[in-house]
Amino acid sequence: MLDRVAADGRLADWRPEAGLDRAFPLGGHLTHRLLHGDPRKIVLARSGVPVASGNHRAHGHRPDSDTLACVHHFKWRMGVLDDLRRRVERFTAGEWAEHTPAVREEAGRLLDHVDRHQGRINVADPRLSFRRVTLGRMPAGWAPEARTIATRWHLQAASSHR
Repeated sequence: MLDRVAADGRLADWRPEAGLDRAFPLGGHLTHRLLHGDPRKIVLARSGVPVASGNHRAHGHRPDSDTLACVHHFKWRMGVLDDLRRRVERFTAGEWAEHTPAVREEAGRLLDHVDRHQGRINVADPRLSFRRVTLGRMPAGWAPEARTIATRWHLQAASSHR
C-alpha cells in the first residue's frame, strides 16, 4: 500500500478538478510504519468471496505472496480526523462492536501523531519514506521495499497466531 498525502502533510480538501496526483503528490508507508496496520489490500477477488472490512482479508483464502500490486491509499484527507475520533469514541463507549482493538489503536496512533505535528502528517519523518509519486509512475525501489514490508508482516502475523 502506498499512502498518499498532501505535499506539506496537511489533511487537504480534495477537489476533482485539481486531480489526485496534484492534491496528494507524496506517497509513503504511513499505515504500516506509523499506525502498525496491515499494509496489504485485496485488489482482486472472485465473485462470491466475501472480503473483510478494510479489504485486507478474505476468510478462508490466502494472498498470493509472490504477486505485489500497489494500492494508492488516498484516505488521508480533510475530515478523516473527525471520522477517526468518532471511531475511537464509539468503540471505547461500546456503541460499536469491536472485533479487534487494532482498528481503534491505529486510529489513536494517527490522532496522537497529528496532534504532535500541528494537525499534519510529518512527511519529513524518514521512517515513513514519503516521496513524490504519481498514479502513472511508481517511486524508484518501491517493489523491493514493498516486498520487505509484506514479508515482515506475514512473518509477524504467523508468529502471533502460534
